[in-house]
Amino acid sequence: MKSWLFLVISALFPLTGCTLLPQQQTSAQTEQNSPSHDRVTNVDLETASLGSLKKEIEYIGTTAPFHQVSVRSQVEGRLLNLSVDVGDSVRQGQVLARLNDNLLVAAVNREKAELTALESELARAKTQVSNAQIRLAETLVQLEQAENDATRYVELAKTGLIAQQQAESYQTAAKVAEKAVLSAREQVNIEKQGVAASRGRIEAQKAVLSEQEQRQAFTNLISPIDGIVLTKTREPGNLIQPGEEVLQIGDFSRVKVIVPLSELDLGSVNLGQKVQVKLDAFTGDSFSGTVTSIAPQADSNARQVSVEVTMANPARQIKGGLLARVNFLSTRQQRVIVPESAILEEDGVNHVFVVNGETETRQTKVQKQEVQLGDRTNGRVEITTGLEPGAKLVVRSSKPLSDGETVSLSILSP
Repeated sequence: MKSWLFLVISALFPLTGCTLLPQQQTSAQTEQNSPSHDRVTNVDLETASLGSLKKEIEYIGTTAPFHQVSVRSQVEGRLLNLSVDVGDSVRQGQVLARLNDNLLVAAVNREKAELTALESELARAKTQVSNAQIRLAETLVQLEQAENDATRYVELAKTGLIAQQQAESYQTAAKVAEKAVLSAREQVNIEKQGVAASRGRIEAQKAVLSEQEQRQAFTNLISPIDGIVLTKTREPGNLIQPGEEVLQIGDFSRVKVIVPLSELDLGSVNLGQKVQVKLDAFTGDSFSGTVTSIAPQADSNARQVSVEVTMANPARQIKGGLLARVNFLSTRQQRVIVPESAILEEDGVNHVFVVNGETETRQTKVQKQEVQLGDRTNGRVEITTGLEPGAKLVVRSSKPLSDGETVSLSILSP
């Protein structure tokens, strides 16, 4: 009997212990899972940047040398030699080719001989002037002597020492001497006019000679600019006519891009406007240019206006005829651009939440900031005032935010 009672009591003790343990564990888990405060709000950030919502215009153009000149012959002649070829660099004043000048040399020699003859004629005319002046001096002496004799003999006739008729003859001789002086003076003037005429003929002949010498100099074809030979249209041995092109030279110290611009976009392009140029020949490179010319008239068929963009080419690496992609940058003032999702409106006032700092646990506080808005497009909006570029602002949050609230930055935030 005692043995049976002991077994019953021993079986009851384990049942009582299993019932209490689960109750204590449940209580502990409940206390552990109950939060002492709310969880921190998760947010995504984005950095405000400068930009423009206006779409940039890109057109296809073609590069060309800044200056392009044609070297032409000004005289007729056979091309004797051509010292340059396509692609060669040339300097201003460099002799590029020479024409046969035998006929021109003969013409120059002929005009020189004519000039020498005229100079001899001038020397003779000067001698004649000198002789006429000597003759004038002689007649003046004779006139003075004749007048003195006439005066003396008139006085003698008055006293009766000589006859009146004799005195009158001396008076007549004085008048003849006076006429001889007038004639000598006239001859001097005539000879001086001959000298002036000779000088005039000499000056005219010098002009003719200078023209012939210039024509002879034209047999040397000289480069008018620094540049590179673009084309060569004649070879040595060809007969060249006046005005006929022999070479083309391009100045590549700068390069211009000729762009046919649609008349619809003409209002957004101005002289002096900065543009960005990309060349397929230089992948990854971008060049800066300036609008230097806008054609005054559009093409009547395509309704396009030719726009000229000039850009630097110090290394001469940009060649002519290359495909250029010209991006006409907007002349509008750049503004701060942010996602439209960052803008919150309350009572007609727009604001954003910006962050002031970051902790090691990527937690920080947000600050409510009023902003003024500009244009909107494609989910982006301009901020005219109230936000500086580079500011970090909240674009998404797990729940509405309040000023000064602590938030947790997502892994996508900068």
